[in-house]
Amino acid sequence: MLMLAQNNWNQLSPETQALVNPWLLRPDNGIGSPPSGVNFYTDTQIPNLSTLSTTHFLFHYLDDTAYPNDANRANAAFVAQLAIEAETVWTQETTTMGYTAPPSDGTLGGDGKYDIYLLDIGAVGIYGYVTGDPQVRTGSPYPNSVFTHMVLDNDFSTSQFSYPNSLTPAQVTLAHEFFHSIQMGYDGTEFPAVLESLSTWMEDKVYPNIKDNLQYIGEVYTDSDGNSQFTLGESFIDRNGNGLRESGSQDYPELPLDSFGLTATGLEQYGRFVWIRYLSDKHGDILIKNILTAMGQTSGNNTYTAIDTSLKNIGSSLSIAFHEFGIWNIDITQYQNGADYPIAWGDNLFQGGANISSNASIALQPFSGKQKHLSTVYELIQNPVGTYTFTTTGTAKLSVLSQNTAGGAYSLTPIPLNAGQAVWTPPTGLSKITFVISNTSATNDNMTWQLTDGVTPALPVLSSTNPPIASNSGGSSGGCLTSTTNNIYIMVMALILTRLTAYQTKKHPQNTCLCQQGSINV
Repeated sequence: MLMLAQNNWNQLSPETQALVNPWLLRPDNGIGSPPSGVNFYTDTQIPNLSTLSTTHFLFHYLDDTAYPNDANRANAAFVAQLAIEAETVWTQETTTMGYTAPPSDGTLGGDGKYDIYLLDIGAVGIYGYVTGDPQVRTGSPYPNSVFTHMVLDNDFSTSQFSYPNSLTPAQVTLAHEFFHSIQMGYDGTEFPAVLESLSTWMEDKVYPNIKDNLQYIGEVYTDSDGNSQFTLGESFIDRNGNGLRESGSQDYPELPLDSFGLTATGLEQYGRFVWIRYLSDKHGDILIKNILTAMGQTSGNNTYTAIDTSLKNIGSSLSIAFHEFGIWNIDITQYQNGADYPIAWGDNLFQGGANISSNASIALQPFSGKQKHLSTVYELIQNPVGTYTFTTTGTAKLSVLSQNTAGGAYSLTPIPLNAGQAVWTPPTGLSKITFVISNTSATNDNMTWQLTDGVTPALPVLSSTNPPIASNSGGSSGGCLTSTTNNIYIMVMALILTRLTAYQTKKHPQNTCLCQQGSINV
């Protein structure tokens, strides 16, 4: 949201600018009105701030010996631990992986080193955040390069965060947030959801044994009834020990790849690190660096163009890769860490035959029967018989994953489409097939389709009185913020919330998951 606000600053009302501006300022700015719920350093404290300088970082904090009762106080020994981890992160992300270091802020903060401020932001459930100074663009080394500073929680207290120690959340937060700093150095105008998935992927690359990012994809379960959905009574890995099977991004494949905050937890943008993981597992980490470089070379939001161009340079494309990503999310053994990932949520489980359209799909009913851009729907059939036909009006790719025995290995059959149609007859004796239906367009939110056993009937007539949910495809990712009319923003948000309330009740009535304080890595 901070990034969107900066990129659309002149379109925000003065009232909104006043609310956002404190979050863009450094905590030692001396302003009178800090962000809601957060206390910045006071005017009297600022001259007495302690600092710790390392090779690349300058930490700013209130020493707990001088301010033993202040919520922002930090222990010098813990700050020294943070400093060691910060240098580890710098080495891994810039030296080892080769990303361009964030641009210097000159003398802001005291010198040209990267500034990290320690505050009690755990009190409002935040691990850390990165932001640029208000409306600053360096223009070097890329057109939209932005220098930034970081704010971290002052102690990562176990009473505020659900971890057995304070160092673990600090480590993954540093890996995550510093990669945001690197991203902003390439381009501060890309899709926020994709930038979050990149930073959550980076947690794995720097600290592969912590696995903190698994909280965003849903807990692994044993699909004993074969319906590719978690059913009450099925066993699952209860990672947080609360007795509930938490959902995550893998349970919402029908949402666009760049959706932000539309699931029950509101955290699918972090769980989409699996998309980045697919790209790096399939094509190597160098592809991710090439994508960021391509983003930086063009001013403005060109996220999907950069991904498509980088993939085409190695003989693939966004369309090809996204469809294969959907296949991997069923056949999770393709991933290096596949044992940690739940299978993607299936839509229906038919017996033998099938007759379903996007208009009748359970997954898509809240979305008016139109499959959104860069999304996937899975239709499952047990004991398939006969011939299946598929017709689509949009940019679709279609494949079938077959299993000879229940729960057995998958066999992939790509099904080419001719003018949006295909006919396929499965071999006899299969236990189950899964149709993988991908909308591979980065902009088309109106794809419809029909899947049936037998002759393809006419496509369903879609109601024009049930508009699709708002999305941010095909343009600036700041759709709500760029509106100059507050009433429009309120109406859109009300529409989204109304539809999502019905959607969550339909899809996951058995596991309402509350997003507890401290569970969001901004």
